Amino acid sequence: MSAWLIIVTGLIYGYIAVEQGLKGNVPMAVVYSGYAFSNVGLYILATK
Repeated sequence: MSAWLIIVTGLIYGYIAVEQGLKGNVPMAVVYSGYAFSNVGLYILATK
């Protein structure tokens, strides 16, 4: 998987996490924050 696609996906997940947090839906904000953070590891793996 290309690194740029992982970055875009992580940013989308981060945006959704913030949006859900602002709406007061904390459980989903935590879930999407985890997805966004997991993309950091995928990015590191893809750029090795």
